[in-house]
Amino acid sequence: MDNSKLLNLYNQKKYSELEFEIELLGDLETQPIPVIMIYAVSKALNPSSKKEDFVKAAHFFEKIYNQDKNNLEALYNLIIVSIRCGVYNYVTPHLIERHKTNNKDQKVIEALSKINFVLGNISESVHYLSKLIKINPNYPSAFEEYIISLNYISNKSQEEYFKQALEFDKLPKINCEPFIKINNKKSKIKLAFLSPDFKMHSVGFFLKGVLEKISKKDFEIIAFSNLDTKYHDPMTGDLKKIFNKWHDIKNISDLEFVNLARSLDVDILIDLSGFTLGNRIQALRVRCAPIQISWLGYCNTTGIENMDYLIADHNVVKKNEEKFYSEKILYLPNIWSAMSKPKDFPDVNILPVKSNSIFTFGSFNNFYKLSDETIKVWSKILNNSNSRLVLKSSSIIDVKVVENLLKKFKQELSNQDSLVVIQNNLPREEHLRQYNQIDVALDPFPYPGVTTSFESVMMGVPVLTMRGFNFNSRCGESINLNLEMQEFIATNSEDYYLKAIQLQKDPTKLELLRGSLREKVLASPLFDVDNFSENFCNTLKKVWNNHIDG
Repeated sequence: MDNSKLLNLYNQKKYSELEFEIELLGDLETQPIPVIMIYAVSKALNPSSKKEDFVKAAHFFEKIYNQDKNNLEALYNLIIVSIRCGVYNYVTPHLIERHKTNNKDQKVIEALSKINFVLGNISESVHYLSKLIKINPNYPSAFEEYIISLNYISNKSQEEYFKQALEFDKLPKINCEPFIKINNKKSKIKLAFLSPDFKMHSVGFFLKGVLEKISKKDFEIIAFSNLDTKYHDPMTGDLKKIFNKWHDIKNISDLEFVNLARSLDVDILIDLSGFTLGNRIQALRVRCAPIQISWLGYCNTTGIENMDYLIADHNVVKKNEEKFYSEKILYLPNIWSAMSKPKDFPDVNILPVKSNSIFTFGSFNNFYKLSDETIKVWSKILNNSNSRLVLKSSSIIDVKVVENLLKKFKQELSNQDSLVVIQNNLPREEHLRQYNQIDVALDPFPYPGVTTSFESVMMGVPVLTMRGFNFNSRCGESINLNLEMQEFIATNSEDYYLKAIQLQKDPTKLELLRGSLREKVLASPLFDVDNFSENFCNTLKKVWNNHIDG
């Protein structure tokens, strides 16, 4: 075939047609390297490509790289498709080999950090990210990943975290006009929310009820959605009905977003993502609104000069620790966030141990939160009791992640059968029903659950959590304090272990608690959206009035 025809199809982005023409040539394995390369690149770029297409592309990129280790384009493409499809067996050996021969290849180091993070090897990921930003301090995406990764490991204090966050804000900013603050009194406050998670997501679960309570007489509420429209779901539709205005910003640049927000004359912009995936942190650094507030989606300081406030409560941020947060802390009276009471949820069942011969602990938290320290303590509990642990990730997890997690537990457990991993993605009501298997939920540390803890206690399952050292690590603590369940807060790893062992010895007490916990929870600040929303809105009004009074 005339290669010019293939190049013409490629340049016209007719990827499916290009792939069809190449496949007509016969066995792809025997084709010339340039043909294999353009085929693999097409698979990587084709919007119609599915996981199996990316895997096929990874195979061919590896084939090309194996024939010529100087062909770094093939290696870098192999990195891209491997991460996209979540299959790492092709690329990982080559990354390790390449890093040994050239330990300053930034793309290789970044790939090693991403893969280790996805697999749950957070300490290794932080190691590579630290190395990467030392080589290239002006690498914003790597710096963002480094900062968020620090929340997952125990050996970093809030002071150390804060220093790194401040360093991030020293990076070059996007080039735009300086923001001019104008203090105008208005009949309504223009209140905008920015998030990539306006969907069936924890952010949506907490945000929806609050939005419904915000007075349209006092506020005009605006959505800046950084979510690809192809991922819109029923929750997206529900949220759209509540907002006065909705702007999809996924496909515009940071500068375009800054100009859009400013042109809309937004008064208060609440960021719901911080450093998490899909953020617009670079836009916030140059200021999109006269008041910028961090809330809900990222429970730590951003370190950004132009992030004015952080919404918290007195349980998660102590007064004497405010110096380790760049934002001024807005303390809500009880808890930093509240969830709407679900309309339909399963009944609370009897304590499972009453009908089983074994005590069941459980955790439905994202597997990335299961730190090495958490795995060691949980394994110690299982090794010294007649119990099992049921694990289910709160997000869809690749089989390799599960395999890596099981490998870590295998090194610690004396009885492998004491660990049960559930892998499913069920509708919310069915998901909640799975808590009926659990006697006591175990909270990971230093990154505890939030949504999962709200769900757990609502289903009558108490959560054993660890006392923390900053906003993020104290979320479980605040939840239990608001439930007046101090006995389920451990002071350290040994106390955590002892409390877990002791809880198994008094099933009658747990049975009584299970029977009354839902009623207690639904009457608590955790689900008191009315009171929370009133405090939330009053806080925003106060902030705005202080601003216009100058």
